[in-house]
Order: sequence, then C-alpha cells, then structure tokens
Amino acid sequence: MTNQLFIVIKDTFLSHFKSRGYWMLVLSPLIFIACAGAIFFGITKMQGNTTPNIAVIGNQEIRRILVKSEKELDIHVSKLTNRQKANRALQNEKLDGILTVNDDSATITTQPKSNQIPKEEITAILGNLSRSKKATSYGLTAEQTADLVQNFNLKTVVKQATKSNRTGNSETANQLLASAIGIITMVIVMWYTSMIANAIANEKSSRIMEILLAATSARVQYFGKIIGIFGLVLTHLIIYVVTSFAGFNFFKDNSFVKILSTNLSGVTLSFVIYAVIFILVAVALYLVLTSMIASLINDNAQVQQAIQPISMIAMIGYFFSFIMTQMPNNLLIRILSYVPFISQTMMPVRLVTDTEGWPAAIIALLLAIVTLFLLLWFGQGMYAKNVLSYSDESIMKQLTASFRKNK
Repeated sequence: MTNQLFIVIKDTFLSHFKSRGYWMLVLSPLIFIACAGAIFFGITKMQGNTTPNIAVIGNQEIRRILVKSEKELDIHVSKLTNRQKANRALQNEKLDGILTVNDDSATITTQPKSNQIPKEEITAILGNLSRSKKATSYGLTAEQTADLVQNFNLKTVVKQATKSNRTGNSETANQLLASAIGIITMVIVMWYTSMIANAIANEKSSRIMEILLAATSARVQYFGKIIGIFGLVLTHLIIYVVTSFAGFNFFKDNSFVKILSTNLSGVTLSFVIYAVIFILVAVALYLVLTSMIASLINDNAQVQQAIQPISMIAMIGYFFSFIMTQMPNNLLIRILSYVPFISQTMMPVRLVTDTEGWPAAIIALLLAIVTLFLLLWFGQGMYAKNVLSYSDESIMKQLTASFRKNK
C-alpha cells in the first residue's frame, strides 16, 4: 500500500509540476511584480537623481559632519566652499541648496527647482553641535555633554491588562499584514482547490477512475491526490519565499523597500513561522474538503458547482481580514478567530497586533490541526462511497445526503 501511495503522490505531483499551467500560475505574479518594479524604476530614473546637492559655507567642522552623514541624510555635500561660486552654481541649478553657517545661526538658500532638503535632520545636527560647544564652554565633562545633547526617546506603547508591547507604525503595518494574509490565503485556496477538483473530475468523467481503483484502493487515491497537490503548494511557497528573500536583499537600499521594512519591523521570525504553518494547515483543510465534494462530480461541467461552497467559506475569512483591525474586540471576530477554515486569516493578525497572546494563537492552530485529522478520517469514507457513483442531483443535495449517511 505504501508503494501504491507513493506512486499516486508522485504521479499527481509531477503531472501538474511539469505542466505549463502550473508554471504560469507560479510565475505570473512574479512577472507582474517584476514588470511593475521595472516601470517604477524607469519612472524614477526619468525623474533624475532626487538626492539634494548642497554646499556648506562657513563652518568646515559642520561640513565634515554632514559629509560623514551623507548616506543617513540622503544628501550629497558639494566640494564648493566659496560663497560666490556656490551662488553661481545655485543660479545655474547645479546646486539644490547652500547652507551658510554663522556662529549662532544658519541659513539654507534654495532655488525653485531644488530637490527636497532634509531641513529637520540638519537642524538637529546643528543644534546638537551648538549645545555641545556651549556645554564645553560651561565646563561640563564629555559624559555630561553627551547626556545633554542626547535626543529624547519617545515610544508608543499598547497597554493591555496583562502585558504591554512596543509598536512602531503599527496601524499601517497591521492593516498591510492583515490584507496580505487574507489575499495570499484566498488566492492559494482558490488555485489549488480548483486544481484538485479538476483532477478528480477528469478521472471520473473519462471513466479512468474505475481503472485506477481496480489497481489501487480509494483510500490510496484519496490520500495520494491530497498529498501530491499539497506538495505543489509547498513548492509554490518555497519558490516565493526564496524569490522574496533574494529580491529584498538585492533591493534593500531602495526607498520603497526601506519603508516596507520599517513598517514590518515589529514582525518576528516566530510569528512568520506560525503564520506560514497556519496557512498551510488551512490549505490542507480546504484540499480535503474539496476532495470530499469533488467525489460527487459527474463531469467537468460540475467543477464550478463543487467549488462554489468552498469559495464562500474562504470569502468569509478574506472579507474579515480587511475589517478586523478596525474592530479587534468585536465578539463575532473573536469567535471566528478560533473557527477552522477562517481562523488562518484572523488569528495571526490578532497575534501580531497584541489583541491576542500566544496561548490563544496556539489553541486556534491546534483546533485547525485537530479538525484537519478528523476531516481526513471522515473524508476517506465519503470519498470511497461517492467516487464511483454518478447522480443527476445537484452537488449540494448529494453532499447533504452523504453527510446524513456518514453520521
């Protein structure tokens, strides 16, 4: 039986893995992202270099400090230190600004077409240097001076009854994460439930199923198809993870990637692992449920009819993933966060937003895993009874009758 199961798994996996449709499925989002990125990069290049070019006139110590801080401030400090030459360059639009530093004040002169100069950051540097000099003149030690010029550290804290957690840019990041988890789960479920439903429908409509079951048992076909398609899901996700990691490292200096990285700075590796496991368990649940319903199909024309209830269930979690961050303590949302088939789009977001803790998150995951094993056990009997049966009744009527028989 083990050899037969392995053969079915291998055949299911390779028949789809080698198909053009599977690779179109995997590569089309990557191609779309690559094209969008190329267009964005081209537009940015057409706009020219937006890094402001400034000249520092006066205090050369400040100029040296700004030169060392060029990357941090996203500026370029010109080699011009002569006032007249700098003014001429500014008029010819070769400079974006001139920083003129006096003893107790400074002036930034720009021209109408100047790129944005980080005035607040430059002001902070000038202020710290000014305070440091004044502290030295007052006879303060180096440690006292450093303490005096240290910036005030302000943090945002989400306070709960039992714990408090630091957050940064939380609202944007949480909404982004909730939407991403909802969309990813919805898309994967729709792709692969359709794939397994079509595979079963093709075998039933062409009467190949009778030949397959003459050589192997219905149980082997049932588990083999589910595991084979699940292997394709894993392969798909691994390709995306590797591509995302490589792309992130390649474009890590890009301004958009930096903003995205800052927004998601609160997301930990443990959470990512938890969310991925939860999504995989949810996909497995949907594959099992689809196999059960697809066993009732007579021909390919009924595939969409069989997938419809699956889509409706998946849409519930997808819909709530967009609104749950706005009303995290709503009773319905709290209940649905523990319901298998839906919880994978809700509980991970509640965890990362500190609405729920790890105990609740683990309970929701365990409920999904237990449901998966129960559904696998229940589904094999239903699959065996229906995979060779053909009926003129609707899928929903057959499904209701099958549940009654298996009670």
